[in-house]
Amino acid sequence: MDENVKIALERQNPWWFGKEFDTGIDRLPWYPGISKFMKTREVLLLLGARRTGKSTLAYQIIRNLLNNKISPEAILFINLDEPLFQSKSKDPAYLSEIIEYYLAQKKTIPAFYLFIDEIQNHDYWVQTIKTLYDAGKNIKIILTGSTSTLLQKEISTRLSGRYFHIMVYPLSFMEYLSFKKLQKPAIIEKLQYFNDYLEFGAFPRVVLEDDKDLKQELLKNYFQTIYLKDIIYPNNLRNNKDVFDLLYFLISNIGKNFSYSNIAKTLDIAVETVKEYIGCAENSYLVYTLTKYDSSVKKQLANPKKIYCLDTGLVNSISFRFSENKGRLIENLVYISLIKEKKEIYYHRENYECDFIIKEGMKIKYAVQVTLSLKDETSRKREIRGLLEAMDAYNLKEGLIITEKEAEIIKMDEKKIVIKPIYEWLDEMAGKG
Repeated sequence: MDENVKIALERQNPWWFGKEFDTGIDRLPWYPGISKFMKTREVLLLLGARRTGKSTLAYQIIRNLLNNKISPEAILFINLDEPLFQSKSKDPAYLSEIIEYYLAQKKTIPAFYLFIDEIQNHDYWVQTIKTLYDAGKNIKIILTGSTSTLLQKEISTRLSGRYFHIMVYPLSFMEYLSFKKLQKPAIIEKLQYFNDYLEFGAFPRVVLEDDKDLKQELLKNYFQTIYLKDIIYPNNLRNNKDVFDLLYFLISNIGKNFSYSNIAKTLDIAVETVKEYIGCAENSYLVYTLTKYDSSVKKQLANPKKIYCLDTGLVNSISFRFSENKGRLIENLVYISLIKEKKEIYYHRENYECDFIIKEGMKIKYAVQVTLSLKDETSRKREIRGLLEAMDAYNLKEGLIITEKEAEIIKMDEKKIVIKPIYEWLDEMAGKG
C-alpha cells in the first residue's frame, strides 16, 4: 500500500495508537435504531445533509465499541472527503484494495468494524460494498452519505436486502435544549430558547457557537458547501447562476404554492431544467417538496407543490428577515419535525387550505394548521376555516392548530380544534419518538 495512504489512515484512526478523538455531545440516545442495527449483519447507512452530525455519530459508535472492549485494531475508519482518496474516486479497485490490505494485516482479529465516511465520493462504492458483504466475512459495515441517490438506482437493486438506513437531521428542539444543558426549562426559558432555535436553526456546530455573527457565517458556509459538493459537482451542472437563483427563489418562498412552469417563467429557465435542479436539491437533503393530496395519483403529481428547507437557520441566513417571516419558519419547522417521524404528509386545498394532512395506511388521520398567532380575527377565521374544510373532507373529529405561544380548545358541533404552542407540540413529538 502507498505510504501516503498509510499515513492518511493512521491520521483518521487515532484509536489504533491509544490517542483521544473528539466525539462531541452524545446523540446516540436519540437514535435507538443505531444500537439495534449494529447487532445485525446488514450494512448500516447513516444518511443526511452535510454538517448534521453523521461523522460525529460514527465516532460515538466507535467510542461505544471501544468502551465495550472491542480491539482498536478491529475498527477501520476511512473518510472519503480526504483529498488523497477523492483523487482516486474513479478507480474501481482503489477502495477495495485499501480494505483488503488492512484486513490481510490483521488476520488474527476475528471480527471487524468498517466505517466509511461520505461514501458517495467513491464512484464504485456499491460494487465494493456488495463484494465485501457477499464474501461473508465477519465485518460490520457502517457508511455515511450526504445524497439521497444513495438509496436509489443501483443500491435499491444491487444492495437490496443487505442494508438498513437511518436519517440524521439537525437537532430536534429537545436535543437543542440538551446541547444547551437545560434539563427542565421553565416555559419562559423554552420561549426564549425556541426563538434562538428558530432563528439560527439546529446544526450542532451552529447551536454550540455563541457569537451570532459567526453563526451566520457558518450557515452561509454550510449552504455553499451543500450547493457545490452535493448539487453542482456530482450532477455536473454547468449553469451555476441558474441553480443559485432557483435555490434562492425556493428558500425565499418556503410554505408557498409553486408550479414548475411558474418558476420557469419567473426565472426564465426551461421547465425540465427547473425539475432537474429541484430534484438535485432534494437529493442533497437541502429542500423538500410537499404535494397536494388527491385520491388520483396522476392529479396529485400535476397539482402545485409547496417547498420546505432542511433548517430554518439556513433559510434566515440566505433570504429571510426573521421577525417578518416567523410564521412561515414555524410552519417549516413543523414540516421537518413531521418528516423526522417518517410521516406521509400532504397539504389540503379545495376552497381553502390546510397546511398539513397526515396519512396512515389508506386513510387521512390528522389535519394540522400552523400560524404565528390567532389574535387577529381575520387570521383566526382563515386558519379555522381551512382546518375545518380538511376535517370535513377526511371525516376527522379533531384538528390541530400550532401557534407560537397560544393554547385553547374550540368545540364546534361534534368537532374539536386543539390549539397548541409550538414548544408544547415539539415536546410531545419528542415523547413519541
